[in-house]
Amino acid sequence: MTYSCTTAQKTSVQDETSIFAGTFIVNTLYGQEIEGNDLNVKINDRTSKISGFSGCNTYSVGFTKNKNSVTFSQPIGTRILCDEVVMNKERQFLNIFTTTKEFSIQEDTLVLYEDGKEVLKATRFIF
Repeated sequence: MTYSCTTAQKTSVQDETSIFAGTFIVNTLYGQEIEGNDLNVKINDRTSKISGFSGCNTYSVGFTKNKNSVTFSQPIGTRILCDEVVMNKERQFLNIFTTTKEFSIQEDTLVLYEDGKEVLKATRFIF
C-alpha cells in the first residue's frame, strides 16, 4: 500500500449531481406526500436500469443519462391487481417514466423535475 500527500479537492454541486445510483424511497409524488415506503427507485448506473416496487407491482425501466437529464424506456412490470387507490398511485408513479426529466441528487435526496416543476422527491435508503 502506498500513501502520498495530496491536496484535498472540493466536490462541486455538479460533481454530486452526476452520481445517479442507489436505492431511494419516494417521499413526494407530484407534490403529494407518500406514506410509508411502498414506492422505491433502485438505480443501477452501470447497467442503465431502474427497478423497484411501485405500490402493488415490481417494475423495471431502462434509462439514458445526459448531464442532469434522464430519458426513460417504456417501463415493464408484473401485473398484479390491487385495490383502486393503490393502482391509481402506481399509475401516477409509473407515468413519471414516460418523458425526459431533469434530475438532481444533493446528499441523499433525489429530485426529478418536469418542465422545471418537481415531480418526485426520494431519500436514499442506507442499509
